[in-house]
Amino acid sequence: MAKLQDHYDTNKFLNMEFIYRDNRPDQGCSFKITSFEHGSVIASDVGWTNVTLNKFIEMLANFPMPSYEGYFSHYDESFEWKWEQQPETGLYQLSVSVSGKVFSYSVSITDLQEFGTQVSQETENAPKFDL
Repeated sequence: MAKLQDHYDTNKFLNMEFIYRDNRPDQGCSFKITSFEHGSVIASDVGWTNVTLNKFIEMLANFPMPSYEGYFSHYDESFEWKWEQQPETGLYQLSVSVSGKVFSYSVSITDLQEFGTQVSQETENAPKFDL
């Protein structure tokens, strides 16, 4: 499971857990996003193509990529990311929308890149899709 921890608050974090992945280039995956904030838990299942998943991993690995202009989403799913750098700290204010609820995290570039590495590793270990 990949985990993105808020930089300041240990009671705020986001988990990404793969339900399955079909590695064929024209297929995709299903994963569960769970946001934890001071005892509140919101979970949502998301389905993405491998193209979208690979772009998400690339965006995290190379964060911040100017081409995304502070926004990443898949048009037909309820999972989107918006971010803005906070000049006074150098951290990023990340807003993640999960099932219509918005969660906010303070994160560093390193936090996001490490999360990207975890997501990439999780894709390799995800249960394979059986027809």
